Parts: sequence; C-alpha cells; structure tokens
Amino acid sequence: MGLRRATILLIWTMTLLIPWMPGCGEGPQRRYDDAVLALRDGRNETALAESRRIAGSSDRTLRCDAALVAGIAATRVGANADARRYLKIAATSSDSEVAGRALVQQGVLERREGRRLEAAESFARAADRLDPDEAGRALLLAAEDYETVGRRTAARRCLDRAAGLSSDTADTARTRLARTGYTIQFGSFSNRDNANRQATAVSREVARRGIGDVRIRSEDDGWKVQAGVFRDRAAAGRALRRLDRTDAMVVPIGG
Repeated sequence: MGLRRATILLIWTMTLLIPWMPGCGEGPQRRYDDAVLALRDGRNETALAESRRIAGSSDRTLRCDAALVAGIAATRVGANADARRYLKIAATSSDSEVAGRALVQQGVLERREGRRLEAAESFARAADRLDPDEAGRALLLAAEDYETVGRRTAARRCLDRAAGLSSDTADTARTRLARTGYTIQFGSFSNRDNANRQATAVSREVARRGIGDVRIRSEDDGWKVQAGVFRDRAAAGRALRRLDRTDAMVVPIGG
C-alpha cells in the first residue's frame, strides 16, 4: 500500500531520528541531549536555545549534530533565516544520515516558502545520503515538487529511483509513474460515445506502432482519448511521428 504524501512529509517535520543516549556526557554533550529531548517533546524554543549554544562547538561532529537540531527547531518556530544557517552547517556533516536529514529539512523550508524547484533539489540531494527507505521517501517528495514546477522528466527520474530503492515506497512510486510524464492525445470530447468511437478508430494503429494501450481519461471538461506514457516530450514526439496523424498531439499527463 502506498504512502500518503502528507504522511511522507510528517516523517521529517514532526520527528527527529538521531542516535541518542540519555544521561551520558557533560557540558556541551549534556546540552545537546537536552536539546534533542526538547525537540522530541515539541518544546521547540527550548530546543533552539540549547542547540544554538553548541552549534559553534570545536567538535565538528557535535557541531553538525547540534546544527541539525537547531535547524529543525528554527523551522518549526518560523525563524527561517536561522534555520537556513544551521541546516547549511548540518549538511556538511561527515555522517551521511545527519547530512541527508539536514537536506530534507532544507527542502521542507524551501517548500514552505514556495520555492518548489529548490525544494525538489534539496530532497533529491538528500536521497544520495540516506538509507534506502528514507531515500525513497525523499525522492517521492522531490518528484512532487519537480512536477509542480513542470519538470516532468526530473520527476519521473526520481520516481524511477524510488521504485527501485525501497519496498516501502515502490507501490507509491509506480502508481505516480503512471500519472507523470507525457502522452499522445487523439482529441477531447464532450460526449462519451464520441470518445469511444475515436478510441476504437485509433486503437489498431496505436497497437501496430507499439505506442501502448488506448485509454479514455475523464476530465472536468469531458473525455480525452490518449495512448502511451512517455518519460519526456521528445520521446512522445518520436512516437507521434510514427503515427503520422493530424488529429493527435503530445500533452502532459493530467494536463
């Protein structure tokens, strides 16, 4: 069963999965422990205050870990400038898990501010650093944002990766692959009977050319007769030329 998009996003906006041992360490380490506890309890102002005090630590590992906590807390309280600064630090961590989660949180921040392309790029970069299950979720988010800004080819590339990375995201990715990309359309009709007749008229040639199955898509403005699912407009255009029909055109799926 596929993951709901809202659930995917909540994985990072509401939880923080950082290796943590309570009650160990003194000084900066103790302050870090307190910051993680505060973040997990939803005490975001406290988490930000505690973590920012050690985000300048000379210990690079502790500095990056604290910066991740500070970045997430700052995002939650709306301190976006602070969030960007701390997440940039955390993304340089030698721990790929910390770096990847910082990039995911950067994507959350970019999405909140309406920069969907930048969000997509952050999620996609995060996937290179995370374990397969988390990488798959990041790629689903990247695909959603790429599609929002019209980068359908990039969206399909992310979905392809998500489908192969993790069984946790494979079903969702495959379902969305069927709705992402380009198709060949043979007309839009206000009457379903007319759409059925057009579908019957083109189905033999479509099959002979290996374009794919003919389908009738119901939309608010009527019924659209379509065939094939293509990664990009160029591939759809090549298939269209094989058909050599004047009543067909390449359109985005769902467009």
